[in-house]
Amino acid sequence: MKEVADHNSATGIRGFSLTEKKVLFVIAQLDYADHIAVPYLSAIARQRGWQTLLCVLDSDDFEEILEKQKPLVVGYSANVIGFDVIRNAHLAANRKHTFTSILGGPQATFSPETFEQSGMDAYCIGEGEDAFGEFLDRVDQGQSFDDIPNLITRNGSNPVRSLVRNLDSLPLPDRDITLSHSYLKDTPKKTFYATRGCPYKCAYCCNNLYHELYRGKGQFVRRFSVERIIAEIEHVKSSYRTDFVKFGDDCFALRADPWLEEFAEKYSRRIAIPFNCYLRLDTVDDDLLKLLKMAGCYSVHLSVDSTSKHVREKVLKRNMRDIDIEGTLRKIHYYGINTWVNFMLAAPESTLEDDLATIAMSKKGRVTYPSYSTTVPMYGTDLYDYCLEHDLLDASDHKSDMTGCSDRTTLTCFSDKEKDIRYNIYLLGAFISKLPFPLDRVGVKMIKIIPPNALFKKIRQKMYIYYIENKIFKL
Repeated sequence: MKEVADHNSATGIRGFSLTEKKVLFVIAQLDYADHIAVPYLSAIARQRGWQTLLCVLDSDDFEEILEKQKPLVVGYSANVIGFDVIRNAHLAANRKHTFTSILGGPQATFSPETFEQSGMDAYCIGEGEDAFGEFLDRVDQGQSFDDIPNLITRNGSNPVRSLVRNLDSLPLPDRDITLSHSYLKDTPKKTFYATRGCPYKCAYCCNNLYHELYRGKGQFVRRFSVERIIAEIEHVKSSYRTDFVKFGDDCFALRADPWLEEFAEKYSRRIAIPFNCYLRLDTVDDDLLKLLKMAGCYSVHLSVDSTSKHVREKVLKRNMRDIDIEGTLRKIHYYGINTWVNFMLAAPESTLEDDLATIAMSKKGRVTYPSYSTTVPMYGTDLYDYCLEHDLLDASDHKSDMTGCSDRTTLTCFSDKEKDIRYNIYLLGAFISKLPFPLDRVGVKMIKIIPPNALFKKIRQKMYIYYIENKIFKL
């Protein structure tokens, strides 16, 4: 087993018996949506006769699980925020236990340069099912996995293979691995994914990196068949509490098409549970809304980002068609579908008036819940490069991540007073948008004068919880 853990020897290592073939998946934390990558990879492993286990570092004893289960493979899944926790846990475990390690997820894909410091035997970049399956086969057979497409090892980096063309060819995700042994089994909301890929290349999103990674490697945006996604929901619904469904796709539907027509009919008949999904604002029309309402859509997530067309198009690169934003939002309200609309505060080149205008836009558009975030130039994105080029990053922001999207902006292009007012919009913008005239005007004046404080934070938290539980998700 030691030679397999060190992995570069391809000679003389026997295959392992079924009882020894254990994969322990490790993630930093489990939020309100189960980590969908792990269920897919668990299904791939189980197809090959491996036993699969899960460790959540913030709630489980990693050391105890390793000692008791003695997995042959430890598979880590990490995003940017959780990487340090996972790396430190792995380095400590690797000093005491023998296993072959592999890390996938956004961290491996978008920060492959961190491989050397990670102490891992392999990184998996991009879509992982086929690569992970091949990796398990090689480990099982005692063979080197240095040449597997999508993998980075100590001997170098391999190109990615083509994207999975037919998503239905993938096994149903093993949702039990994350649901059955966690608090998620009893939560009312369950999350599903009907698509893969986003056709857009917004400057603040890692999708632009994914587009480059898979250039010429197949169709980027793909859908599961309606029957496949309905079957997955039925499977989860039959075993776990499911009062509300959230579709976590970057964009659930761009238009009314035969797929959506079939979905509306089958979902309303066989699932009949209210759901939430993401839409692209400039593709919303009556035909799309009619089908979503027929299916049972309760709420939609949308992004305006900035009220300034210049900022949206030239800085954030949303490439939205020129539409009546407020009129479109009212149209969604007319169909009885609640709206969660995201605004990005303190975007480069935005004015204070641009950010304050989000409150009036929310009122005129009858937005159910205006959600605010602070613009964070995430490392590796076009927006990060823009901010670096224009010297907008604070010295502490050498590699910004999304942890700051709920904080006061650190971009250097705004004065301290402007930063405070923008943070007040984050805290009270949604609240003020619900006030009748002229109290809304008083609210705007107040956030220009009074510094951010604990009361403002409490108001924001109370309002967020109420709208999330009652108007966006029906919990």
